Amino acid sequence: MKITAIHTKMIKIPFHKGEKWSGGTRYSAPSLIVQIETDEGLIGIGESVGPTIPVIQTVVDKEFAPFLIGRDPMELESILHRLEEYCVNWKQIGYYGMAGVEMALLDLRGKILNTPVYNLLGGKVKQEVAFSGYIFIDKPENNAEEARKFAAAGYTELKLKVGRDIDLDTQRVKAVREAVGPKMKIRIDANQNWSVPTAIKAIRKMEKYDLQMVEQPTRYDDVDGMAAVARAVDVPIIADEGCATYEDALRLIDKRACACFLVYPSEAGGILKAKQIVDLANHAGIWCVTGSWAETGIGTLGNVHMVASSRNFPFANDTHLKFMKGDLLREELVFNNGAIAVPDRPGFGIDLDITKLDRFGENFEREMVFYDPQDPQFQPRIGQLL
Repeated sequence: MKITAIHTKMIKIPFHKGEKWSGGTRYSAPSLIVQIETDEGLIGIGESVGPTIPVIQTVVDKEFAPFLIGRDPMELESILHRLEEYCVNWKQIGYYGMAGVEMALLDLRGKILNTPVYNLLGGKVKQEVAFSGYIFIDKPENNAEEARKFAAAGYTELKLKVGRDIDLDTQRVKAVREAVGPKMKIRIDANQNWSVPTAIKAIRKMEKYDLQMVEQPTRYDDVDGMAAVARAVDVPIIADEGCATYEDALRLIDKRACACFLVYPSEAGGILKAKQIVDLANHAGIWCVTGSWAETGIGTLGNVHMVASSRNFPFANDTHLKFMKGDLLREELVFNNGAIAVPDRPGFGIDLDITKLDRFGENFEREMVFYDPQDPQFQPRIGQLL
């Protein structure tokens, strides 16, 4: 079997409302859908997400495709090694493209072998994968109402974006805790917008509301600073932006800077590299959860198979699907008490709706992630908030 064509499509699915966080406000979920076609009619489907979809498409179409055409799709390790060698000088943006290519190749391998991808990753550990209720920056009363809806739908964990205003964030956490009661797990995410002293101050103000964890309180590259925060507070710290690659994970472990890794296949260079981080964390006694760049149902299924085949994901994971006005799958994924059942179909179990792919791919316009269009003067103050 040989790869005969690589097809990519930029798509953008609008959100029901803006997602306001410390770095800006997002109104849509852009991504790149990758389809790898073979001479025997099988097609593998993957998804690349990241900060700049047009650039990622160029990477896949112009830089990676020549290394794929004519290759046997079962030669996965050899192909990925060649791509990694090729993008060594522009590794991070290359990894976003690699993630979508690798996902499509894994989907193909599962279809060729007539088995779900989780069997290619070590076998199924979980029958379903839990996700958290995602809550963005808003008025305390609005966040409390959102929290009640998630609780009523059976979710057991919530994730709140914070980082613009400590006093307002404290009021929001208090309102959510009062709305859902003591059993709901609540973690917060500052997206690296606090300085070290500010992080300690903010966490100490909010920890009385029984925080499960605090995600990336300080700059991604200040591992010593995050380690200082972890030593100063009682709430466990999650590394997010600071844990993009295997090398990042090694530095975090060396400094004992966190208790949990937020693992992104998109940033790690694919599911296999993400699994390396997960295995490393397991040996170091560190928990893992998956992050989200606002994947469609395609990328979400990729995360589901990764988590389902791993023993080190004790908490709910991230997804933006509930915010999207639609999806690319024929039938949207069903959340049962906040969890998605692991599909047992060959590959990732993706049933792509081509009409939806065309509809959400019409007139693609890039949306800046680190920007707030309703406040042009807004500037994210990464690690600067005093």
